[in-house]
Amino acid sequence: MRSVLSPLRDPEPAIDPSREPNAHATPARVKVLYIAGYGRSGTTLLDIALGEHPAVMGGGEIATLARHVWANDEYCACGASVRACPVWREIVTDWRAGEPPTLIDDYRRAQERTETILGLGRIAERWRGDAHAARTVKLLRAVVARSARPVVVDSSKLPGRALALAAMEGIELFVVHVVRDPRGVAWSLNKAIKRQVDKGVQRELRPKPLAYTALRWSIVNLATEWLCRRVGPGRHVRVRYEEFVADPPATLARILTLVGERPVPSVLGAPMVPQHQVAGSRHRMQSAITIASDERWKTAMPRLRRWWVTLLTAPLLRRYGYALGVPAEDES
Repeated sequence: MRSVLSPLRDPEPAIDPSREPNAHATPARVKVLYIAGYGRSGTTLLDIALGEHPAVMGGGEIATLARHVWANDEYCACGASVRACPVWREIVTDWRAGEPPTLIDDYRRAQERTETILGLGRIAERWRGDAHAARTVKLLRAVVARSARPVVVDSSKLPGRALALAAMEGIELFVVHVVRDPRGVAWSLNKAIKRQVDKGVQRELRPKPLAYTALRWSIVNLATEWLCRRVGPGRHVRVRYEEFVADPPATLARILTLVGERPVPSVLGAPMVPQHQVAGSRHRMQSAITIASDERWKTAMPRLRRWWVTLLTAPLLRRYGYALGVPAEDES
């Protein structure tokens, strides 16, 4: 994924957090648009683009809020730390109301049990009275109330969390399955990125071996296909990264139609402004983003490495419409 980036901006929320939550305006079932797929596939970029719509709150990787974002006071896309962010501070205040002081730690432990692909923890959680589901719905209702936007985007990617959300009574779940050519994903993940907390990189990212990425790419996408079958027809859509960056308005129209919102062509201007995405790629920490394709792997990735990833991912490559052949470029 490549985007044209501008320097960091001062914190300036586009959502007015001063409004009091309106229980009557929050529906009984929260409409959640979950972006699932593998990393480095443009999921954060899609989250930001969807958040340009006035009915959509681009929340970023909401699963990480209790896992590490709140505890470490990491940065929100608005430029403030999450505890200082006027939107997320109020969301978490609403979420904590009437809960024990250990809410966030308790929620994180429940996530570890329930947000797995196999879902054995979800069965155990229902035996406990499904407190995790109640707290999840409460959090998402607070997001809707404080943002005054009826659709919440959660770009946490991993299908295990979405499988947990799909089983919760208070959530109306829609899934966007994002796929990208695994050779581009593997090349992107094969590069190291230094830790830069203020730029959205919370820890040093070490290069991932190509075979590791290829195999995990296949596993995650197969699990996401299972997730899409679980939510049923009319509740999911598959989006290829390459098609999204080539024609953003068409892709956004498909997704917005899925959740019953009318596309608004004027909202996808250039550049886009990230709002309040918690966690996600480092691009969310920039002041402005213009969508642009990143196909550098086709010329920079050595031929043998491209063929190695192609071999490991061939069945799904063909299923998702990617050519098995690779450009005959220099190996250097």
